[in-house]
Amino acid sequence: MSTTAVRNDPLRRYPAYDFGRPAQLGREHRRRLEAAFEAFARQWASQLTGKVRMRTHLTLEGVESMSYQEYADTLPTTTAMVTGATAGRDEPGVVQFDLGVALAWVVQMLGGRSNAPIEPRSLTPIESALIRQLMDRTFELLTTSLGMLLSNPLTYAGLHDNPQYLQVISPGEAVIVARFDMRMGESHSTATVMLPTVVVDRLAESERDAASAHRAGATVDQVLGAPLEVSLRVAPRVIGAGEVLNLAPGDLLRFSHPETKPFELVVGDTPIARAVPGSQGSRLACTITTILEETTR
Repeated sequence: MSTTAVRNDPLRRYPAYDFGRPAQLGREHRRRLEAAFEAFARQWASQLTGKVRMRTHLTLEGVESMSYQEYADTLPTTTAMVTGATAGRDEPGVVQFDLGVALAWVVQMLGGRSNAPIEPRSLTPIESALIRQLMDRTFELLTTSLGMLLSNPLTYAGLHDNPQYLQVISPGEAVIVARFDMRMGESHSTATVMLPTVVVDRLAESERDAASAHRAGATVDQVLGAPLEVSLRVAPRVIGAGEVLNLAPGDLLRFSHPETKPFELVVGDTPIARAVPGSQGSRLACTITTILEETTR
């Protein structure tokens, strides 16, 4: 369809808004989540490198909001999904990674060498126990990285291999999904972390708390602390432009400022007080004699 036809068709130019689809993340919320997940990626990669004994790199690809069903539809039919529970809440988090990668971890932890890709299959009880030990620490790292964005720490809750059968949240519920590019040796795969939108709620709460913590007098304090240039000014004199052009070093200009009249203390062009000249040690100084009332109202 041509661009003109799209512009002339209101249904195509302004697509209908789906109120069942979660709203997009705000810029500030996305930035804070990206910073938290990037910290988690560095720590998780370090943990895997030390435990699995194979150099692992994790790079955050992005953070987005979607429904749980949309998230499940993006995952392979068979994959490792480790759920993490928080005390007092029904919505769990999920750390997902390739099942073949999980089997490679097991081989490495048992002293073997995983040089070729391993065909995904269901984990045996012993393999599941090894993955659980690995994921206990992973959830600790995730909790630490998210910090105040989680109301309670995430702990290991279960290991599953079919995302279509794992209905941890209702299909239409909004979730936060972070995607990572995982490189382990020569293999590349994708890992994800899924969290309920309670994380975004915590973000909003932290912003409200920060706003309420802002003292009413903070703006006044900032204004009062702003630096101002103060000048001492005598009564001005008007002279012609020609006289200014003819000025030379050594010329004497007379001002009609009485010797007994205090000078004006000004900020910019605004008089704030009157003062008489004096000294403090070897430095010139002035003594305030009058505060101009109109400037203090």
